[in-house]
Amino acid sequence: MTRLLLGLAAPAALSLLACDSIKDAVATGEPQTSYCEALCDWAVSCAAEEREVDAAALAATCVADAEAADADCAAASAGELDPISAEALTACTEAIAESAEAGECSAFTGSIDELKAGVPPAACATQGADAQATFTEVQSATTESNEALCERFTESFCAQLDTCITADLFGGSIPSEVTDLLGDPVDLCVSELDAVTSTCIAEDRYSPEADLSEINTARQGARECLAELDSLSCEQLFSGEVPEVCGASFTDTETALSFFEALAGIAVQYQNAQ
Repeated sequence: MTRLLLGLAAPAALSLLACDSIKDAVATGEPQTSYCEALCDWAVSCAAEEREVDAAALAATCVADAEAADADCAAASAGELDPISAEALTACTEAIAESAEAGECSAFTGSIDELKAGVPPAACATQGADAQATFTEVQSATTESNEALCERFTESFCAQLDTCITADLFGGSIPSEVTDLLGDPVDLCVSELDAVTSTCIAEDRYSPEADLSEINTARQGARECLAELDSLSCEQLFSGEVPEVCGASFTDTETALSFFEALAGIAVQYQNAQ
């Protein structure tokens, strides 16, 4: 009877040992880049290509928001995934890294239609039913704020105006006596457009969409305008007229005219100082 009991106990003991072995494999798993971290690295790299950002701060905010939406991310970072899940995650994060290295940024900094169509790589289907929700959270966490876009809009036009003034009016170099009189074109431009920029910020003109199905026309108009800024000629900037591609950037015609007439007026000041 004793031998029989021992014989019956052996498989059970082996089973327990096998379970313990699996537990040990999971418990001693190596921390790995989580789905949230990989997506945030990708999104932040795209944001940095589009505009000036504090990459470290943006990444930290992104990961915190994404982990709040996806509990599995923290488990991956802590090395708590089982081997099968860890392998699937690695395939996913490698695919994300390849997309980032290839400069595929339309899902984060593209047009509104491209933002809507944004999805994680096919290899990330293993990350469960919430994979798309986490991706959407990362899009939201790394989108440009209202204040930042209002300021970037003005500063970008002022920088472009500076280029035109320097090249077209002064042949490549503004004489010191002119800058002594008027100052740097960018500084003067930003200063003279400060009221327009402040109003933009105060009225949340470029506030991000809470839902991409509810488009903020002015925000998306401003983003499209900035994407086409290099295509605008100096004559257009000097004319005081609103470029067609930039019309939707403003909520009313009066504000749009005020902005572009101010740009033209600054050019006139430098022209008169020649």
